[in-house]
Amino acid sequence: MKRFLIVLCILALSLSAVSALAERRQAPDDQKVITTNDITGFETVFRQYNAKFYDAPSQEPGTVTSLSYTTKVYGRELENHVKVYLPYGYGEDAQQRYDIIYFYHGTNETQDSFIGDERAKNALDNMIETGIAKPFIMVFPTYYYDYEKRAFDLELFQEEMRRDIMPAVESAYSTYAETPDDAGFAASRDHRAFAGYSNGCRVCWYSFCKLLDTAYYFLPMSNSIGISTITNSVYAQSDYQGKYFVYACCGGPRDDLSTATVNLVNGLLKNPDCFSYGLNTEAGNNIFLCKSNGLHQTLTGRHFLYNAWIDILFH
Repeated sequence: MKRFLIVLCILALSLSAVSALAERRQAPDDQKVITTNDITGFETVFRQYNAKFYDAPSQEPGTVTSLSYTTKVYGRELENHVKVYLPYGYGEDAQQRYDIIYFYHGTNETQDSFIGDERAKNALDNMIETGIAKPFIMVFPTYYYDYEKRAFDLELFQEEMRRDIMPAVESAYSTYAETPDDAGFAASRDHRAFAGYSNGCRVCWYSFCKLLDTAYYFLPMSNSIGISTITNSVYAQSDYQGKYFVYACCGGPRDDLSTATVNLVNGLLKNPDCFSYGLNTEAGNNIFLCKSNGLHQTLTGRHFLYNAWIDILFH
């Protein structure tokens, strides 16, 4: 009789587990899919996700923590910190490795500006819970070395990323980098991305120019830098020429940097040995424009991240 009861209990638990899996929430349909032809001869696609679903609390919430580090690249020792998003269940399996994305904030914002908004945090949670994105780590640094003066140096900040921020983060958390140094970052670049919105977009482009050996994916959102700066950096890093994907993003007419973004993408396409347009990577494409009708605000980044994960990111 005891054995029979034990078997029934095991069966009940098994059925309960199956039922839980069956009841796992499904991602809703996109509210709108915007297809335009703003790049001459090429199509852009933007999926507007269901904000009521994605911006609401997830059943499997991740956590946000802070990590402190020290940098000396600005001529004196400075203490700073990054915010780190860790997915639900992080740490349960010590052997599990995670893709990682570094996200740069906009002007006058801080490490907390994006991930500190519960809508952005919930969106990341829900995208992972519904399987749109594999579990990932997301890191939020600041490029201001003196926030009170809003002082920054985009060239030196890339050194801060390479020498201080990335080693601190990737020695503390379980990424694909076997060692938190140039060799380890280069070997794991397919599992790393840089993104940024507005002024953070400019920072992202500088990361493309200076940290191309460490990452495959780049998501510059609503801003630009000089075309020659970008293409010259590709030629200077010839070992990685064509071995990257840029998912450029911008809003519509209400985004005052939309035109600059479109013009930059068009300009880059005049260098076909560096950039080819489209999402079909098997055909050698490595740049795409995701264009919405949205406003110019950092929180819009969660919509672009949604599109990027569906289309290309860490596939």
